[in-house]
Amino acid sequence: MDFHDITLDEAQHYLEHWNMCAQRTSDYCFPIIWSLGPDYGTKIAYDEENDLYWLHQRKEGLNDLAPVGRWERDDWPEILRAHYGDEIEIDLVPEALAEIWTRELEGHAKVEVTEDRGTWEYLYDIHALATLSGNKYMKKRNRVNQFRKNYDYTYEPLNDALLEEIIEFQQSWCQINNCGQNEGLVEEDHAIHRILHNWHRIPNLCGGAIRVGKKIEAYTVGELAGNMIVVHYEKASLEYGAAYQVINKEFLAHMVAEHPELEIANREEDMNDAGLRAAKMSYMPVGFLKECKVNIKFI
Repeated sequence: MDFHDITLDEAQHYLEHWNMCAQRTSDYCFPIIWSLGPDYGTKIAYDEENDLYWLHQRKEGLNDLAPVGRWERDDWPEILRAHYGDEIEIDLVPEALAEIWTRELEGHAKVEVTEDRGTWEYLYDIHALATLSGNKYMKKRNRVNQFRKNYDYTYEPLNDALLEEIIEFQQSWCQINNCGQNEGLVEEDHAIHRILHNWHRIPNLCGGAIRVGKKIEAYTVGELAGNMIVVHYEKASLEYGAAYQVINKEFLAHMVAEHPELEIANREEDMNDAGLRAAKMSYMPVGFLKECKVNIKFI
């Protein structure tokens, strides 16, 4: 198969196959696969015979990733053995696919599934985060209300008129937060710039920003996916203490108003970062999209 860099021209076809997946995790969203691809060494190949996309990365050695397409099928023993051989190790496998493989490979292979907590994506009731109502969100609601009291701010949807300002804010944010000293932040910055510079060529993107006075002080980039919205990137000025809480609430509130079909906000994984995990847990997730490592040895 022809493994190659994923291109913007493949966006719609890839998206159709991502939508076929029984569990649509952010790691396999087109904006993530494409924007991080150059830094992660991501390659894809379309398998026309089986109507699947195959992926691997070279960020830390060669890592095979889960295939993207229709997972509910009974020919996985033949497909996997033909593609990988007798022994396979695959990273970032969505839990639903791991369960399908365990079932369909019974009698053909030994399947070992290893939990990877740092890759679990956090799911929230979008209406709860959009309103912050109830006692459990009292502290966050108070911080947002204090921000409203202290600052004259507006929320603006991310559009052509805002793109240059968002790019400038991202550059400033990176300088202040010493992105150059952190490989992960450098890769993320590259990905954000790729997305912002190609905003109209990537399907289903959405976003918003907080303006205080005349300056952008926070922004969010997300993606619509049926009844779910995936929050890919969110940055805020540290000069304003509650700016992260404000952009989170305002963005989701405006998206719910525009898209009443939305029910779930996916705020992605914590990468085993203790501080990030505590922050994500404080918003009371209603569930997770779990990913794992899968080892398969054919009998």
